[in-house]
This record gives sequence, structure tokens and C-alpha cells, in this order.
Amino acid sequence: MIDRLGAPGDALITANVIRCIKENYPNLKINCITPHPELIRLDPLIDTINQPETFYSFDSTYWELIVRKEKSQNIIEHNMFRLGIDKYDYNATFYLSEEEKDWAKQETNQFDKPILAICTKSKEPVKNWPEANWLGLVQNLKTNFSIILLGDDREPIFEGVIRYAGKLSMRESAAILSNANYFIGPDSLLMHIAKGLDIPSTIIFGGSRPVACFGYSTNVNLGSTSQCSPCWIHEGYETCKEHMKCMEEIMLQTILEIISRNLPKLKH
Repeated sequence: MIDRLGAPGDALITANVIRCIKENYPNLKINCITPHPELIRLDPLIDTINQPETFYSFDSTYWELIVRKEKSQNIIEHNMFRLGIDKYDYNATFYLSEEEKDWAKQETNQFDKPILAICTKSKEPVKNWPEANWLGLVQNLKTNFSIILLGDDREPIFEGVIRYAGKLSMRESAAILSNANYFIGPDSLLMHIAKGLDIPSTIIFGGSRPVACFGYSTNVNLGSTSQCSPCWIHEGYETCKEHMKCMEEIMLQTILEIISRNLPKLKH
């Protein structure tokens, strides 16, 4: 099984594909070839990682969906269809070691309020909600939450936020995220990790990628359907000519209302 597209999130999507195959054919032995072996190294359903490719190989990919600017077919459904399997489950599971869990527990014991984890940046600019909105979100929520910022060193600096961005490995970020009460972010690696750890989430999709293709049904998925959506723009190949209006349509107040409705549950 080859993780053909190769972004970090695609490693977890590939693990999802493998899980669906194993549910239908439990005796298959599957070797996963991926540029991000660390993300799936504890997955019990993957027999080997990055062993040599054999004659019997399959690309885990959704390239065809990108090309045709798909609006509705789920990415796992797409791969199962290519394999002739009509049973699939779009889910994610992330496995942490006991040592990772213990370290993260010690790290987060310092926080005396419910933990809200946020990530503001995807590598694709069309997936990024305006920074001014994130600032407003932080200012409105920091009274009720210990807000932690995950991601890489491109993340902005917010006053009153505990910054882990740019300081942790992907697995360390996952361990910290496992102790969060809630996650807010774009369609990115951390969306898949949060789902894999059963962390309730609000995901800001906008219009570049269809919620129907990538959104987990247990999350609150905020999409928009501008005339130009879905564009499937990838940085370096295309740029948005519509001034990111699909992201501008996602209002700060909408997310504040979602968190307000959930706050009583999150305090327990």
C-alpha cells in the first residue's frame, strides 16, 4: 500500500484505507510505504512499514478527485471503489505509546481550565481562515479556556496562548492534543489526529475542499459553497483569484456560538 500523495495527513488516510481492507480481508499482510512512517508506526493493522515494494501494490490516493474537482465522493469510498469493495468506514485512529501519554499528561497538568487546542495554518493558503478572525476567537475564549497553539513555526503569535507551535514533533503534538477538551483548525493533519484521538472538533473548511470528501461526520464542519467552490487549489500550481471569499464567509460569531453551546460539557 503506497501513500502516493505523501502529505502527513495522507499517511493517516492511507492507514484508514488499510483498516477498511483488513475489515474485509483480515488475513492479508500489508506493507505501507509512506514518507511519514512515524505517524503510523504503532498501528496494529499495518504489518510492515517501508519494506520494498512488491508486484502486488496499490496506490492510496485521491488524485482523480482533485483532477475532476469532485464535490461529494468521500476519499475512502473512492479508494474502496477502485478495489471493488463496497463496504468502508471513514474514520481515523491514532495510536500513542504509554510513554507519550504520560509525558503529555505531565505537560498539561499545569492548566487549570478546559484545554482548547487550535491550529491556524495549513500548507495550502486556501484552507486558512483570516488571522484577524483567529485573534478575535482567542480574545473571546481565553477567559474560559487554556488555549494551546499547535502546528509549525509559521503559526502567528497570540497573547494569552500557550505556544507549542514549531517546538514539537508531529507525535509530540498528537500527545498534547490527546489531552485537549476541544480542537479548532483547518482541514489538515491535526484534523485527522484529533479524530483519531476522539477529540471533539470544529473544522474550518471554507470552500476549497468539499466537506463531503474530507469531513468527519462527528465534527462540526464549516464549509461554504461559493460559485468557485470546490477549487481544489494547490499551492504552486494555482492561486485563488477570488480573494478567499469562501473563507471570509465563515463568521467568527458562528464558531463562538458553537463553543458557547458546548462549554458546559467541556468543563466536565
